[in-house]
Amino acid sequence: MSFHSFIPAVVTDFLLFSLPYLIMLLVILQILKSLTKKKDYGQKTIEIKEAPLEITNLLKDGKKRQILRALEKEKKYMSAISKEINDNAPRTRYHLKQLEKSGLVKSFKLAREAYFFVTEKGKWAVDAINYYYPRTNWQLLISRVKKLLGIFEIKRLIPRKKIIESL
Repeated sequence: MSFHSFIPAVVTDFLLFSLPYLIMLLVILQILKSLTKKKDYGQKTIEIKEAPLEITNLLKDGKKRQILRALEKEKKYMSAISKEINDNAPRTRYHLKQLEKSGLVKSFKLAREAYFFVTEKGKWAVDAINYYYPRTNWQLLISRVKKLLGIFEIKRLIPRKKIIESL
């Protein structure tokens, strides 16, 4: 007596028909999982060609990138920023002061605490961070496709001066 005689024909037909689709679904889910996995840059630094050296050096620090991303959508208090990036207040204050000194972030006092927001220069830096330091493989893929299609381009922060030679 064979094994197949115990299983009804309808079930075997269903399994034979749906098995390739189940395998394909598992492969797609695995690909999506790898695309949404968070990237960890650790000590890896990337040279941002379009930025001045001072800003490139600032953006090499992961905490400063986290702060800029936290301020990307809305203004926040320093305590809210330190909670979001999982860092203590004095260290967050240090990074915010460096970002403020470079002109990427501005602040104003409201009550007892400073309220921070991203400047236009800071918005440019956030775009550069999202391109050069994407959070996930999916964001990396999307940013590269946009660049290939010409939809997204990071312009130089400070345009190069044209030298006009007089004859």
